[in-house]
Parts: sequence; C-alpha cells; structure tokens
Amino acid sequence: MTMTPQHHIIKETSDTVSRLLQDEFKRNGYKRVHIIEQAPKPDSVEGKLPAVSVYLYQVSLDPEGVMGNIGHEMVTVEHEDGTVEEFQRLRRLWLRLDYLISTWAQTPEDEQLLLGLVIRTIMDNPALSGDRLRGESFEADFQLGLLLSTRLDEGTLARFWGSLNQPVRPAIQAWTSIPIIPERMEPFTRVDERQISFRNLNDPLHKPESGPDRGGVFSRRDLTLGGGKR
Repeated sequence: MTMTPQHHIIKETSDTVSRLLQDEFKRNGYKRVHIIEQAPKPDSVEGKLPAVSVYLYQVSLDPEGVMGNIGHEMVTVEHEDGTVEEFQRLRRLWLRLDYLISTWAQTPEDEQLLLGLVIRTIMDNPALSGDRLRGESFEADFQLGLLLSTRLDEGTLARFWGSLNQPVRPAIQAWTSIPIIPERMEPFTRVDERQISFRNLNDPLHKPESGPDRGGVFSRRDLTLGGGKR
C-alpha cells in the first residue's frame, strides 16, 4: 500500500470528521444528509438540503503543544536489508484545527435536530483511531481527539455571517490537534569512543596527559575524591 505524503494530514483530518458525522447520520436514519466542507453560504448548500457544513475556519499553533515545537528529535529507519540507520530532524509541529459546524434544512426544527445529533456525536467520539481515520498520513498508533469549543463572541459571529451575507445562525465550534512531521532528516552518528584529556593543576607546565592509555600515567593516577592512595 502506498502511503500518502504526511502533509495530507490536514485534508484527511477534515475527511475523518466529515465521515464520522455522515456515518452517524445514517445510523440514526438521516440517510440523505449532505456533508459540505466549504464556507456555509447559500450557493454551497443550494439543492443539497438537508446539509451540514463542516468548515475549517482556522489553522494555528496548538498553544498546549508549543514546547513540543522546539528542538530536534531522533528517528530510527529500518531498511529492507535489515540495517538500521539513525537520523535527527526538527520536532513535529503541532497544529490546532478549528471547525465551524452549521446545519441547513427546510425548517429551523430540522436544523436543530441535526445540530443536536452533531453535538452528541462529538461527545460520544472524543478520540478516533485505527480504521476510523481517513487516509494514510496518520501514524499507526495516532488518536485524533475531537472536542467542542466555547462559543465565539457575538461580534466575531456577526462579522463572519455578515461576510457571507447571511443572518447569524446557530453553529458550534469543534477543534482537534494534529502534527506536521518534517520530511528533511540529517544522518546522526553516535559516539562510540571518546578521548579524555586532563591536566595536573598542581603542575601547570606539565604536558597534558591523555587517556585511556593502559601503559601511561592515566592508568596509574588515583582520581578518587581527595587524591588518596589506593
């Protein structure tokens, strides 16, 4: 099986959320609900009612994973011939994806029924893993958490819906966190042997002594605390 590039994870996360909702609607008897991954505006939902808009409206650094965005990490790669090679790369970059989910139907009552089912689905599925994740960009043991967010303030909501020429309508926000894994890696070589040099501070002009040297000064000098003799 050919793995998709890891940077597809944003798209495949949206696919995963949409499929979760679609499957739950069908399980509850709503077999004709369309999932729309676009901005919730009339021309996107026209002719597709009932519909649910799963709109990715913001991508940002995950504030709880900022420390994980610093530094490097080690990567072990096992080749087909059985050899193992070590690399280092920048740590994965954790991103927060925020979704605005709104429902569209012929009546407000139907929209509210769908919205209630969306909320319950997110509550019942706080983490998705295995074959419930769409695509191959996720690591084998990855769990995709999905949580409800607090509501946006009224001014932000008014500006958002106003930009779409729509009145403010009921919608919920949900978010998840995913990693973008750097592709660029640099070979890493571990230190197998280290040369130790020291100088007798009581004899500054003495030639530095090197070790380990089984026949030299290093093997005979007592380095115990206090300089006592054996």
